[in-house]
Amino acid sequence: MTILQVKIFATFLGVGLAIVSLIGAYYWRIWKRQIKVWGDFAASRGWRFEFQPGFMNLIGTLRLDGEHAGRPFIVETEHRGFGRYRHIVTIIRHDLGPRFPREVTIRPEKLAHKLGKLIGVRDEEIGDTQLDAALDLKNVTPQARDLLLGGRLHRPLLNLVRGFETFTIENGKLTAEVIDVPRTTIALYTLLAPVRELADAMPSSRDASHEHEGDATPEAAGA
Repeated sequence: MTILQVKIFATFLGVGLAIVSLIGAYYWRIWKRQIKVWGDFAASRGWRFEFQPGFMNLIGTLRLDGEHAGRPFIVETEHRGFGRYRHIVTIIRHDLGPRFPREVTIRPEKLAHKLGKLIGVRDEEIGDTQLDAALDLKNVTPQARDLLLGGRLHRPLLNLVRGFETFTIENGKLTAEVIDVPRTTIALYTLLAPVRELADAMPSSRDASHEHEGDATPEAAGA
């Protein structure tokens, strides 16, 4: 290798390292901002915040662990895929509580389901036009039907569909995810809003006791 070739090689190597350094610095700043935003969010709610530094790409994973409406609420990021298909998702998990029927499974209505309906292949329906069009329902028990038609969950479920392309309610637990990571407090609030709205709309044990009190007859009350 001649001196000229060595110089050319050194130049290309230097440029390459400079580009890698700039990209690394860019992602490092993003990572540090995300840590602060998520950490401050957790501190304002008394939640636990954890993070794992990344390798090479510097963007690691984040996790918030706390409660909302008295039930577990978890927000965490996860790397998916490999190479050029590698991406990071934010996953939200929330237990909807004992009042939500464990048998029913709810997912957003996908294109395949909509096309199936056109040829007569239908999923279970509850009689609410908007919810039936937006949701893929399975194992709808009478208890689940009464809850879904009660009105309290109508708007929260529709907002959940608008906020997340992918979510599942199964065994009374909601799992929702997006291919994105909130970088600001506002973005984090916005992402969590549909889940928090659904959590707040869920009937509580206190509501159940009031219902039973309302169903009691005067004779039973005086017994």
